[in-house]
Amino acid sequence: MVGRIVRDVQGHIGFAWCEAVESGQAHLRYIDLPGVREEVRKVPIGRVRLAKLDHGARVWVRSTTFGWMAGEVAGHLSHGRYLVRLPAVSGDIALEERHLLVRWNQPLADPVGAVAHGFCDSPEYYEARYRFLDQLVHQRGVARGFTAALSAPIALYQHQLDTAARVLADPVPRYLLADEVGLGKTIEAGLVIRQMLLDDPEATVLVSAPAELTSQWEEELHDRFLLGEEIDEGRLQLASHEQLADDPSLGQLALVVVDEAHRMVDLLDRTPALRQNLLQSRALLLLSATPMRRNYATFLDLLNLIDPVAFPRNDIKGFRERVEQREREATGLQLLSSPRTARRHRLSVLNNLELLHGTDPTVLRLVQECRSEQDGASPLWSDLVNYVRETYRVSRRMIRHRRNTPATEEYPVAGRRTVFVRLDDPARPIVDTFLERYQEHLGGRDSRSLYARAVLNGLGGPRVLLRHLQLRLAASAGSHDFVPPHDRPLLKTAVARLQLVNTSVRLRSSLEVVQDRLDQDLKVVVVGTSPDTAREFYQHATARWPGRVGRHFGGAGQSDHEEVVWDFLSAPGGQVLVGDQSLEEGRNLQDAHVLVNLDLPLDPNRLEQRIGRLDRYSQRPGAAEIVVFAEPDSDWVSSHLRLLTDGIGIFAQSAATLQHRLAELLDELSQRLQHSGRHAFEFDLDELRANLEEEREEVDLLEEVEAGALTSHFDQAAVVELREAERNVTALREAFSRLVGRRGGVGIRSYEDPDKGLLHFGPEIHGLPADAVEQLRPLLKRPRAYGRDASIARRGAAPLRLGDPLVDWLARYLQRDERGRAHAFVRSCSAVEVPTLWLHCDFLVEFDASHAQVTSEAERRRLRRRADALLPPAIVRNWTSASGPAPGSLVRDVLGLPFSPGSDQVLRGELWEQVLSALPDWQQLCQMAGEAAQDLLRTSPALASAPAAAAKRAQAEVGARLSVLRARSERLGSAAERLSAQLDLNREEAIGQALVRGVSTPAVQMTACGGIVLWPAS
Repeated sequence: MVGRIVRDVQGHIGFAWCEAVESGQAHLRYIDLPGVREEVRKVPIGRVRLAKLDHGARVWVRSTTFGWMAGEVAGHLSHGRYLVRLPAVSGDIALEERHLLVRWNQPLADPVGAVAHGFCDSPEYYEARYRFLDQLVHQRGVARGFTAALSAPIALYQHQLDTAARVLADPVPRYLLADEVGLGKTIEAGLVIRQMLLDDPEATVLVSAPAELTSQWEEELHDRFLLGEEIDEGRLQLASHEQLADDPSLGQLALVVVDEAHRMVDLLDRTPALRQNLLQSRALLLLSATPMRRNYATFLDLLNLIDPVAFPRNDIKGFRERVEQREREATGLQLLSSPRTARRHRLSVLNNLELLHGTDPTVLRLVQECRSEQDGASPLWSDLVNYVRETYRVSRRMIRHRRNTPATEEYPVAGRRTVFVRLDDPARPIVDTFLERYQEHLGGRDSRSLYARAVLNGLGGPRVLLRHLQLRLAASAGSHDFVPPHDRPLLKTAVARLQLVNTSVRLRSSLEVVQDRLDQDLKVVVVGTSPDTAREFYQHATARWPGRVGRHFGGAGQSDHEEVVWDFLSAPGGQVLVGDQSLEEGRNLQDAHVLVNLDLPLDPNRLEQRIGRLDRYSQRPGAAEIVVFAEPDSDWVSSHLRLLTDGIGIFAQSAATLQHRLAELLDELSQRLQHSGRHAFEFDLDELRANLEEEREEVDLLEEVEAGALTSHFDQAAVVELREAERNVTALREAFSRLVGRRGGVGIRSYEDPDKGLLHFGPEIHGLPADAVEQLRPLLKRPRAYGRDASIARRGAAPLRLGDPLVDWLARYLQRDERGRAHAFVRSCSAVEVPTLWLHCDFLVEFDASHAQVTSEAERRRLRRRADALLPPAIVRNWTSASGPAPGSLVRDVLGLPFSPGSDQVLRGELWEQVLSALPDWQQLCQMAGEAAQDLLRTSPALASAPAAAAKRAQAEVGARLSVLRARSERLGSAAERLSAQLDLNREEAIGQALVRGVSTPAVQMTACGGIVLWPAS
């Protein structure tokens, strides 16, 4: 084996030369470049194997004059010989293995040394690569290292990016994501999932959701986050809540995500092992839009899962008192935040804060300063508000955004616009009369649920009530729906009267409404509380509009539902989707235009869920149209609509935050119906409206004070910068086109569709070794897009950004491939009288992660993302000679011009004789010019000022976090909360120290060096 090219089977070294074997160990000489960097390691002989160079492998061959010539393997011969293709040499030449030099599989450590020793490429390799490498550094900087967001075909919104950044920056990523309905919790969770899978190739993530939503999650992860391959490979798993209960491996996963987490609380009580498994999981995201106010037991359960130290389950009373105190505190903080608040009210709030937090010296100091402050706009008031708000949050691990706040104001939520369609139904009096008589007939008997169901079906129209009564009369004895003998005559009479009249007015009107919207090419969702009504409408609709109607009824498989919804949303022109209540839960129908309500549920929360399918994130212009049928001549229908419209206001704005109060309202309504009939709907609407508004304000106050942290991990300025970079794709297009070209590039055939803006790739790949071609070819199947909008518009297309498998592969390949990193050529120049050497050096300046005690690549990336926000990575280029920097005019007019194959000559072969004759101290000149480049770098802003400014920002950021955590660890009410804060404090202190050190003394790497010999023009 001695004297043969071998490979270390650990794989992280690549090719090396075995120079000796002794005592069962191979002496491997890992070669960067001879005379520049070599390293000998002893490796057990069993861990080494002979290496056969692949077709296209990069090799160096010693030149007979000076230095080395770069070539590539063109074929294999017997006895360890190779056919090698060399530039400027006609035909392939046969060389023995001992004449070939193969660098180890690491980035070139000393480009200046490479140029000095004659390891020089054509500058075409450099020119084909450097612009693309610049783009990668720029992308990393503007995205703060969040490549998951960069490479997913999603729109970029501040509150979602900041949420993902907060979770991913935390050493203990356990959070409750509680955004209001429609603000994109799925997107936030998807960003975290994608980033964790990108950070750690060995990571496995599990997503659990109610059974009816698992297929929708799979579609989102597959299409919106392009994680289909991870799903197929098992790195990304999906399970229903019930399936999760049987999974004992949760503690081994990198991340567990639970959607609709509040619906899992009962399951946790039935399966204690599941609760324990979730508590032991390394990272946990719970998703729930349920408002915090009044849901004390549920929220304590959820907070216990993410932070069991701070929120023990056996202290529900203490938790309730904590939340109620925060509610009271929120009102006072709102008063202090307004410059218009009267001074006497301010002083009253200050007194209350002093009573609540009298042991906190910071609160006492700020209160005293505010007492003497007369100006309501003084920053002292916001200092106090921000300190109390952040320090005494119920949980720093709950993130909740609401609509119509600064963080979400640009997020395009569709909104709702209600249209009331008048019905004059001749059968309606029969329905109303029956409801009145049925109430009287029941008298004092406790039949609340039966009567409430009769009212629900009666409000749905004559046809719905007829079907309901027929089913009840057919029910067998002993069943809940069985009609006792003394009630049967009344029901039979109503059925007979309804059978004698036309009961299809509502159905015909619904069909006409839908026809009008289809004529406008709109997508219409039609929902009925009564499954029979929905099915009947579907039958008429399919006969009237064949091929344009889909159905979504309970009992069908989830995959069938997903396919129907996809067909409805993706088909061109007007389409109809008909469903029952199975369509009200969890479906994303924001791309639909119209919701037609065949009837209305009694439960306002169910109605809000139904409307919320359309009133959520949407890129289309205009609010969702909500069609409701009104019957002015019916006291029953009118009373119900007045309650919904004038009391609750559900048709004008979202009522999602009023879930608890609306549930109480439904319970009260159900109790009143049998005793009061239609008058049950006649609440004091002014009082109800005021109570609901007060509840809304209390919820908003509590959630505003508990929402996000004071410091953003991804603030609005960062989003503006990112979007601006995303809009300007010209430089990316030019850089990538040059990279994949055949002159010095990697030789990938590509074609951009000008109509769709998508980039497609052909099967031909030139200029890469065979093993690299094998790795790269599968990555070319998916279309890419330079523009983000083009990738969003086309299912399965990916933005050409860091985080995409193709771009990441190219980044890794270009990092270890030295082509162009050391190059030299001769250029004729009339401005010089003697040959002169100039060096062009590229430096990468970035956060130095060596100060951090990290144990995994995922931890290192997490820390680097925080650092990139403080000190974005930068490329610095300069031109120097042994005498110092090049004049700007010389760079502009001569040195900085592109390489010209017609007039410039690559420095290799016999040309070395002329150059070394004119510059006999070549190596010394290279060394001195390289040192001058290092000196010039130290005076550049990237090293002279940026690190100090970044360190100052880092100290301020870390100091602010530590101040809050320290105060929480000392001042929170319970020992459990203080202990949890202390643990957070300890982790943040270690991270903060590494962060400050790493940005104040950044890492510097020379990535490329090019030499130009200016030769006097003849």
